[in-house]
Amino acid sequence: MDARIRPMWPGARVSGRAFTVRTPPGQHPSVKEALEIAGPGDVIVIDGAGFLERALWGDRLSLRAQERGIVGIVVDGAVRDVALIEELGFPVFAVASIPTAPQTDLAGEVGTVIECGGRRVEPGDLVVGDADGVVVVPAAAVDDVLGRLPRVAPPAGG
Repeated sequence: MDARIRPMWPGARVSGRAFTVRTPPGQHPSVKEALEIAGPGDVIVIDGAGFLERALWGDRLSLRAQERGIVGIVVDGAVRDVALIEELGFPVFAVASIPTAPQTDLAGEVGTVIECGGRRVEPGDLVVGDADGVVVVPAAAVDDVLGRLPRVAPPAGG
């Protein structure tokens, strides 16, 4: 994804299946819907159209996501409550943080093909994020890509 999508706290790392959301700029209903539908091991990936004037995610949603087994989120837009999210240890990747709350007027779509950070993301794609940014591997290519990775020996004694 574009380099503008970064971890919101140092050391944030995520890996899991994409659960996708497209929302009108600054709007919240579909994000909350995704939170209740996504399952354990999912990474919620939000196409927020890069809108930075309202946060689409915060600490309360992060806590709920952790309780549901969701492993992280990626937002092409803004988030808030970054210090509290860091305390929770919940991986959040976004363009920026802002204290402004989202709006609740318009719904978007969940579980559909989206664009996030300049990349096409489909439900079930592999999403991996760390200090360097976020990578999306199409679901159909995951086995091939993983097969190309070098084998790493476990640390001595473990």
